[in-house]
Amino acid sequence: MSQYIFKKGIRKDFNLINVRLLLIHFKDENNIHFIYSPHLDLTGYGNNLPEAKASFEIVFDDFIDYTLKKKTLGKVLTKLGWQLKGNQKKPKKIIAPSITSVISENEYVSDIFDKYSTKTFHKDVGIPVMV
Repeated sequence: MSQYIFKKGIRKDFNLINVRLLLIHFKDENNIHFIYSPHLDLTGYGNNLPEAKASFEIVFDDFIDYTLKKKTLGKVLTKLGWQLKGNQKKPKKIIAPSITSVISENEYVSDIFDKYSTKTFHKDVGIPVMV
């Protein structure tokens, strides 16, 4: 299970700021299931919905781990349109961009809604910050 999504096994040198991600579920023409986060531009996939969700958790964890190791998490989130209130390395609040701004700035999101039948849902996740 994902340590950041489900908050298990968190390293002690991190605090988590909880955010609510919008996730989009859709199937392509090959019947492959996808979970896409327009706020993070991350995708998981599988032969069914549970596999796609599990894949997304792995992708999310890898994204967090990589950006933490490179010390670029705040910079990447800012580039994706997130607002970090307080210091970029130790934000007190993280605000995801509005979905309308994400759709207008990312052709891929528009294509998903135009081409596929979609279902959306929210997932509460923890974004770690250094303490």
